[in-house]
Amino acid sequence: MIQSLAQVCLDGLAAVGLAAYALAARREAGPLIPRLVLLFGLMAAFYAGRALHALTGLDGLQVVAFAAVALAPTAALLLAEGVLRRHAPRLLKLAVMGASLVALGFALLTARDMAFDARIGLAGPIVLSLMAILVLLGTRDRDQLSASENRVVAALALCLAAALPLILTDFTALMTAWIGLSPIAALLIVLVILSSANGDPRGTAVEIGLLLAVAAGVSLGLAQALALSGPADLARLFAVVLAGQIVASLLVRLHAQGTADRRGGLRRRLVRADAGSVDHFLADLAEEPLLKDMTVLEAGQLADHDAQTLAAVLARRPVWSLERLKAGEAAASLSEAEPLIDLLERHGATHAGLLSLAPARVALARLPGLARGVEAEIDLALAFRMARLVAERR
Repeated sequence: MIQSLAQVCLDGLAAVGLAAYALAARREAGPLIPRLVLLFGLMAAFYAGRALHALTGLDGLQVVAFAAVALAPTAALLLAEGVLRRHAPRLLKLAVMGASLVALGFALLTARDMAFDARIGLAGPIVLSLMAILVLLGTRDRDQLSASENRVVAALALCLAAALPLILTDFTALMTAWIGLSPIAALLIVLVILSSANGDPRGTAVEIGLLLAVAAGVSLGLAQALALSGPADLARLFAVVLAGQIVASLLVRLHAQGTADRRGGLRRRLVRADAGSVDHFLADLAEEPLLKDMTVLEAGQLADHDAQTLAAVLARRPVWSLERLKAGEAAASLSEAEPLIDLLERHGATHAGLLSLAPARVALARLPGLARGVEAEIDLALAFRMARLVAERR
């Protein structure tokens, strides 16, 4: 009972982590993205199907799980080809595709007759295919890849080599394993892929070491609290805790990545904006969330203040913050800051910037409290500065 419950938890966590990564990857662009989505989408479907079948007993879910995992080696080969930027040898490609078809046929025809963990007809083709892919990665022509690409391939090969023994533990009836650990292998591979973008393999190794250490400590503490006895139950608890930590790390990384992508939206619009005139330039930026509440004031709308003096003060820096003006942190004297504060408060704005000096045009923007970070202010300053350059060019 404990083994089956732990396996369901492990599979469920893997399904969540891999599905989140596959969905997040769909927002990206690049030749490898469809291959990544295919592989980890299949793996997410496998773990979700296996976990739900264990909970519900529905045969259809087991068929879905078997079909997904049988096709995974072919998807892994496609990803390896994309990473290496070359086709695999034809014989290897045919062998892996043939193994996937054999495993798929065997799994579908006997889905209701044999448990997953006793399937040598599924274990053999999958493990042999992954070993062949590992050889392909290990024997790559290093001169055809850049140094960063070689580091990524080496990290993936190392992960795959470490994953193979863990994958074998899924066939617990064949290996007499306490629990199937392939979900942890899949999650670690995704963690390495996400970390490879930073180009810091040492940081990834340190993070994995910390995850292992924390999981071991938490597991020992929980084992005492739950009065678990025996190495088998402790190993299962450790696996579930470790998988939970890896999934949490993945979700945090994916959220941060999504936030960074959204912040990059304004910069992408700036690249594509029409620089023919300030009006056209600002119109192209109007749909950007950061600038949706922007107000542009012409010289006539600045009649309550000396428009040229106000513009001269604003020209000293790309963006001015109401908060810093009130705190006296801005590069303006009290007499210079007061008109700016009055202008910002009157229009309910938090930031101001100069769009053109002659005639004077001022942009006012309101950033929500949670969005007033350094990155948002830099983006706003960049937009105002580019608009001013467009105006000066005219």
